Amino acid sequence: MPTALAAPTHLNTVTTADDGWYRSLTSFAQHTAWLQGPMKLYTVAGIGLLILLALGAWWSARARDERGAMAAAIWIGLGTLVSVGAGLGLKQVFQENRPCQAIPVATVQACPGLTDYSFPSDHTIIAVALAAGIWIVSRRLGLIAAVLAALEGFSRVYLGQHYPHDVLAGAIVSTAVMLGGWILLRRPLTGLVTALAATPVRPLLTAAPADPGAAHTSASTPTPAPAPDPAQAEQR
Repeated sequence: MPTALAAPTHLNTVTTADDGWYRSLTSFAQHTAWLQGPMKLYTVAGIGLLILLALGAWWSARARDERGAMAAAIWIGLGTLVSVGAGLGLKQVFQENRPCQAIPVATVQACPGLTDYSFPSDHTIIAVALAAGIWIVSRRLGLIAAVLAALEGFSRVYLGQHYPHDVLAGAIVSTAVMLGGWILLRRPLTGLVTALAATPVRPLLTAAPADPGAAHTSASTPTPAPAPDPAQAEQR
């Protein structure tokens, strides 16, 4: 059932520039009752689908037996956690109230509490972080993930939970963290994969059998050579 909320006083917002877009999308939601159920389901299930794609990217990297690809797969999880942390920090800095609290419109989903801040969108941060990480591992899977992440962001505005700028900010934060962090941590993570390949966790990193002489070889090579871009290697 759609809900309508009166606008309380003393509410914070980052910008009112996209209020009109928010009103238009929530109005569109009220006139597309057939889409409300699927959007409410997808706003949760979409994250699950992206996690499954991330697992597929990890499995692909494991099968390819490439240190760089596996390092990128590990970064999907680590980078997503960093992105979520950055988003939670921004929420406390801006403390923007939800648009459904500030604008008296009918929404598909009930409005959260006053301390459940809006800027940036958590769902979008998670979705875009996963999609960007998957793209680093595999361009093909990354394109699918990008579509799923965009639909996730749309669902947050459609359901009345976020302003469009909340979604845009979430996408920017995640993209910056995932791509910038990968540039900085690519070599250390690749070295970590090389070191872990000589431990009992090797089966999680590669499907290739262990080389009995690998330990001696790695000991005589203090710094691993730069790994090729994992997605480009996959395309070859």
